[in-house]
Amino acid sequence: MNTKSNIRFIALAGALTLLAEPAKSITIYDNNISALNINALTDVFMSYVNYGDNMFDLFEEPVVYGKMRRVDEYGDDGSTLPSIYSSNPISSSLDNIWINANHFNANMHYGNKITEHARFNLASAGLATKNMELKHGFISFGGFVSYINSKLPEIKSNGYTVGLFSHYKYNMFGARALVDIGSLDNKDSGIKYDNSWFNIATDIYANLKIDDTFYVKPYLYLGYALVLSDTIYVDGNKVTSSDYNFFNIAPGISFIKEIVPNWYGALSGKYVTHFGGKNNIHVNGTSQDELYLDSHTDIGIDVEYRFKHFVFGGKVHAMIGDIDGWNSNLNIKYVF
Repeated sequence: MNTKSNIRFIALAGALTLLAEPAKSITIYDNNISALNINALTDVFMSYVNYGDNMFDLFEEPVVYGKMRRVDEYGDDGSTLPSIYSSNPISSSLDNIWINANHFNANMHYGNKITEHARFNLASAGLATKNMELKHGFISFGGFVSYINSKLPEIKSNGYTVGLFSHYKYNMFGARALVDIGSLDNKDSGIKYDNSWFNIATDIYANLKIDDTFYVKPYLYLGYALVLSDTIYVDGNKVTSSDYNFFNIAPGISFIKEIVPNWYGALSGKYVTHFGGKNNIHVNGTSQDELYLDSHTDIGIDVEYRFKHFVFGGKVHAMIGDIDGWNSNLNIKYVF
């Protein structure tokens, strides 16, 4: 290659670098900020906050399996609650209402060695129906709405998600299902773009009774999400981030203990594997590096306290792997 060819080659390489660099600084967040939120959301909503179930349900079978509440369960002597439940349409159909706040603080390690720090906040409210008896087992339904606020070093996002869930129980076995849609409004250095998604997830579990105060709960979580993304323009360059879908598979186990009356705790762990989720970015039609997450391990402590109709809960979980950090949750539930 002669001197003139070398100069032309260097100039072309420099031009391509300048073209790709502003796009890279923006687009690494595009679909992946949604993936971050979806992963965190499914973790929260599939874990323990919703579905009308609590840790104390395991130790009070009349509540779990939809039978009559035991005398003095919520401070009543057995003479007033029957009339309340028969005359109040809300308490006769709803089992609980709840609110929770979740904070997520972690480094996201993408497959092409890009690492970004993310902070995530989620405020949610929801409700669940009482168990309805089927020929075999019981089923309940519920819904929720959430507000999302998240921040990476160069981007701020606000959005929402709404969803429905159901919970089926049969003896020691159970299955839960969730479907939700959501949207994020993202802002980065004056550039705005949207993400939206559809998410569906389920988990199946078994409550294995060791003794009257101790249960072991193995489970398997399966999730699928479709993420849609905007086309944006950076310094006159057209940047597209492909729509994509991914699967989450997470086997896990929880050890649940009644510590003292009305106090309950759990140690839990799960291994989350992501399939798919490769985000193909193009700048003016030229393909850039694909971004994806691989897997992470989640280990945590959950605590719950019941006071009459109220249930107060909290958790602290550590994450190790492609999602590396911690998340915490505080929640309040009112049980009718």
